[in-house]
Amino acid sequence: MSDTGKPPVELWRDISRPLSAATPVWPGDRAFSLELRRDGEWTNSAIATTCHVGTHLDTPRHVDRAAPGLDEVSIDQLIGPAEVVRAAPGAAMIGRADLPEGWLPFAARVLFRTDSYPLDAPLDSGFAALDSELVEWLAERGVEVIGIDTPSVDPFDSTAHPAHRALARHGLVWLENLLLAGVEPGLYVLAALPLAVVGAEAAPVRAALRPVTPGSGGRQ
Repeated sequence: MSDTGKPPVELWRDISRPLSAATPVWPGDRAFSLELRRDGEWTNSAIATTCHVGTHLDTPRHVDRAAPGLDEVSIDQLIGPAEVVRAAPGAAMIGRADLPEGWLPFAARVLFRTDSYPLDAPLDSGFAALDSELVEWLAERGVEVIGIDTPSVDPFDSTAHPAHRALARHGLVWLENLLLAGVEPGLYVLAALPLAVVGAEAAPVRAALRPVTPGSGGRQ
């Protein structure tokens, strides 16, 4: 509580999904587990899981083992102006026709809110994905980070993974499994930093958004 008696204003909104043993993971991936060891007042914990658990960042190395990995991603790329865009409800494959008419990216980071993967949903084929042509179009307009509120940028049953390959081909990084329910479309500041795990292709992130005040920024 602040000195005025009012609750403090939250500047940042957490848009990452909490991790627990109940967090769904891709079939065949290692589920999240937390081991607690207590010795008197001391607690030491250890975790084991896939690097693609919950809200996470993927790099081109996820598709191409010779491409840049997690420890090569610039921090500047992962902090800065971002635009939240609401996709048309019910669209299974998000393309330009499913975005607001005449929309153009204003920031170098674009996050798509589809509302197709609720917090307690199982990981199956019911979520929306990105059309690879939209990825190409965004990359051509200077977008460097693309995010989506579903477990993957490609459909659950995809074997060719065209969106993944388009992202990697353009050297983009992408955020999957964001929690954007209730986040209004518009311009924000995004912070989405993973651990700099040497050699890894992905890692969970604690992603957060802060609304941009008028006149405080454009594309970065």
